[in-house]
Order: sequence, then structure tokens, then C-alpha cells
Amino acid sequence: MVQCYAQTMPGIEKITWLEIRDRLPGASFSQYLFAKEQNGMVIFDYDGPLDAVQQLRTAEDTFLLALYNHKVSRTRRDLTLIQESVHKSEAFGQAGNALMRWRKFSQPPTYRVISRKYGKHDYRRIDFEKAVSEGLKKRYPRWTPVADGGDVEVWANLLGSQLLIGFRLSDREMRHRYQKRVELPASLRPSVAAAMVYLTEPAPDDVFLDPMCGSGTILLERRSAGAYGALLGGDVVPKRVDASYQNLLGRKKMKRHGRFAYPALSEWNAKALPFATNSIDKIVTNLPFGQQIAADLQQLYPAFFAEVARVLRVNGRAVILSSEYDLVKESVRQQPALHILTGYSMAILGRWGRIYLLEKR
Repeated sequence: MVQCYAQTMPGIEKITWLEIRDRLPGASFSQYLFAKEQNGMVIFDYDGPLDAVQQLRTAEDTFLLALYNHKVSRTRRDLTLIQESVHKSEAFGQAGNALMRWRKFSQPPTYRVISRKYGKHDYRRIDFEKAVSEGLKKRYPRWTPVADGGDVEVWANLLGSQLLIGFRLSDREMRHRYQKRVELPASLRPSVAAAMVYLTEPAPDDVFLDPMCGSGTILLERRSAGAYGALLGGDVVPKRVDASYQNLLGRKKMKRHGRFAYPALSEWNAKALPFATNSIDKIVTNLPFGQQIAADLQQLYPAFFAEVARVLRVNGRAVILSSEYDLVKESVRQQPALHILTGYSMAILGRWGRIYLLEKR
């Protein structure tokens, strides 16, 4: 049994716990932590293969928890305590042993320390990082510290009065899991798109739709989630449809997932979708928002949610991301068949938005 934690976009941590609970048998919840508006974190106990932790789609990074202290003093006494804990604590040693068993290094590894500090303390971030580094040198004298790269990354977080240190399990591929041929401004992060897709409870016969697909991130994540009946995407802007086409279909090898070999992409207006009534199982999209287009949104949102109510099958699910709280609620209120089941607040593009989970009844 070890302790791990998943680092997420802020606000996604509760969805990540749902994914952990479903995908990692035997995992048990410990607690949530927050790094201001930078990250959410979910700590959990786990006794399964660490490779499985790397398969989480809604996480930005995953870690073996090496050291946690819920109440440091914020005075310079912390520096001695941190150094001694890294050097001597049993928990840190157990996490290091678990990492070595998993990574199976043929020789002592290189390592680097990555630190961040939030809140007021009587010392600097660089002092905090130095204390962690000195503790590591004493515990692992055969390991070699490096300024960049490194076989092992030790992430040290000082979150106000809470100290959290972990060995990074994930690599760059978790956060940047595919190289898009075309990247558009304000594209969703893959982990956020994965969280939205996860909330739909993907099924192998899903007719899945993103009616404002942008560069296709949500469609890419639904394809990664497993088999589907049909994968449909479109946008009112031809450039975005072309970007999705390049990102989803611009590859020589494609895996067949359902009745249709490839996603179907088209140009359309989300205020008048070209689908029959009760024909779509799942709808996921990132709605436009912001002051610059506020007037247009007053027309778009009511018409869009009317189309969602029309094309979605009974008991079908829609997952919508927007920061226009009042406009979303008012537009949904106009559609008696649509019900908001729950919502998750998250930081996106420098402002707080909300992921809404809706069901048609």
C-alpha cells in the first residue's frame, strides 16, 4: 500500500477522484488539496500497479506521495524540519523504495527538485528548495543532482501551512498526450476534455456529438475513451472544422471504434443542428463566453439549449463548459426536458467557469 496523488486543473480534482475510484480497484480516498488557482490535487491510498496510475485521463500529473505535513509553522524552523524529514522520515523512505522497485534503475539515478511556494513564510522559495535538496543528498548520497532533466523528479509544494512532497510518476505525455497538427487559441486542455467526456459515462454504442468542436480536443478524448457508435463534430467556422479534420483524420493509421470507421465532421450552426429529434446519446462542448461576444451569447445560448433538448435522447447526457452562469441557468430553465444534475467550478483561461452535467428526462 502506498499513497499517491493526482494533480489536476483547478476544479477537476473531484472528477479525477471519480475516475480513480472506477479505474484503480482498491484505491481509497484521503483528501483534496489546492494550489491556489494553479492546481487541484487528490490524495489516495493504493496497492495496485503504478503503471495504472499513469493511465488516468483527467489528471495533469501523478505522484508517489513521499512526505505530507498538514501544519508547518511558516517560520524558519520549517527549513530544519523539512530537511530532517526528507533525510530520515520512514514515509519518505518507503516512497523512494516503491519508486525504485517500479522504475528498476540499473544504476543510481540522477534527480532534480522542482519547488513552488504559496502564502507568506519567513523564508524564500529558494530556501525551501535548498532544504529539500540537502535532505535528499543525505538520504540518497549515491544519487546525482542535476539542474535540468533527471531520471527522478522530486516535486516540493509548500501550500500555505501544508507541505507536500512527491516523486513524479507521470511524464510529459500525460499532460501533452498528442501532438495536434493544428492548434487554435483557447483550446481545451486534454485533461479537462477528458473530465467532460468521463461525466457522460461513455458506452460502446454512443452516438456522441460535439456541436462546437473547435480543434477537436473533446472528440480526440472521446475516441481515446473507447468504442462508440458514431463520433460527430462540427462548427460554424470553416477554419475550425478544418482544424478538427486535420487533428482527427490527418493520420495514416486509424483504429475502427464503432459502426463508423472515422469521425464525421461538418460545418453547421449549433442553433440549428442537422440531426433528427432524439437521435444523439451524448453531447459535450465548450461554449463560447466572454464580454467581447456577450451580445451574441444572448441569442446563441437559448437557441443552443433548445437544440440540445430536441436532439438528445431521453436519459441522454450533455456536459457543457461555460463561465456564463446566469445565462446557462436561464437557457436551461426554458427547456423543461433538461435538468442540471450537478456542476463543477474550475479555472479556465484566467477566469472561473463551470462544467454542467445535464440529463434529458
